[in-house]
Amino acid sequence: MSPANNLMVLYTGGTIGMQASANGLAPASGFEARMREQLANVSVPAWRFREMSPLIDSANMTPAYWQRLRTAVVEAVDDGCDAVLILHGTDTLAYSAAAMSFQLLGLPAPVVFTGSMLPAGVPDSD
Repeated sequence: MSPANNLMVLYTGGTIGMQASANGLAPASGFEARMREQLANVSVPAWRFREMSPLIDSANMTPAYWQRLRTAVVEAVDDGCDAVLILHGTDTLAYSAAAMSFQLLGLPAPVVFTGSMLPAGVPDSD
């Protein structure tokens, strides 16, 4: 498999994009701008970003959300993306990846799920 040249990043929520709030970590929009700033000096493929709505804690993931996620993946590939990266909470990431593996059979592009135990960009983030 050759490296991706045109990547779609789908952000569903989860710790990876959270920010500190008065009540602890909370889902936050504006993640694309934060990531573009952090990756400004890093060689990465061209990437587009789509923030799913609503951003959710993955403990609240539902089959209906999986359907919307599937639609977003297919639209990205139809629009010319050659790979899709899904940013997802870790609580149900494995379940979502399994559900997508069945819903995306035959898709001509790889789909990768990732999450984090700490928000992106904070010290010691994974």
